Amino acid sequence: MKKLLEKALLRPNNSLYFLTSDFLALATIVSIVAIVLETVPSVSGYERYFTIIEYTAVLVFTLEYAARLYVIKPKRKYVFSFFGLIDLLSILPSFVGIGNFTFLKSARAVRLIRLLRMIRLAKLAHSHRKDPEETLGVFALNVTIYITLLLVTLLAMGTLMYLAEEQVGTIMSIPAGMWWSFKVFMGGIPVDTPLTAFGAGLYVFARFVGYLLLGVLIGVIGNIFRAVLLSK
Repeated sequence: MKKLLEKALLRPNNSLYFLTSDFLALATIVSIVAIVLETVPSVSGYERYFTIIEYTAVLVFTLEYAARLYVIKPKRKYVFSFFGLIDLLSILPSFVGIGNFTFLKSARAVRLIRLLRMIRLAKLAHSHRKDPEETLGVFALNVTIYITLLLVTLLAMGTLMYLAEEQVGTIMSIPAGMWWSFKVFMGGIPVDTPLTAFGAGLYVFARFVGYLLLGVLIGVIGNIFRAVLLSK
């Protein structure tokens, strides 16, 4: 059993590793969509289904957490790592009865970055052969990682804005908060002025994050063009 779990969670060159990563990514995406939609007033009638999705996801993530504890040595290396803490925070609210702690549950979106990064490392291991298709695949995955990073950042900012502004009626759902954050990231687009002090602070922070994301995008595109020019 331990060897099987190691192949599924720690061996990028094994096909089972990719299947496991895809399954965990799908479970993460479905759970995140449910978390986002449950804050939308117009779909409140589907709360029962959101609850089922939430606890199914928690079960999957709990089994994954236990499996990683079992195969990773020493255990504290995983428990106190950044992603280990994210994995714990993503399931803890549901276990201790604070299921409405939306921000902690939405933190599980960061898991997608880890899963994509692990796949990227696996592709890099093959790209040393200078195979153009492998290299192109690495670049495509880098773009995917950037898009995922953008979505994760939008989700985090949108959730914080929802928590900060819901009571004053400015942001009434996480999708509304994400759209507000996206317009701030773009710059130059008029947005509603936050009415809370925390919301005003988030506005300044969102502008700063938008500049950082633009810098990362320039770096990703620059690396692609540089590799194309060097290959000629």
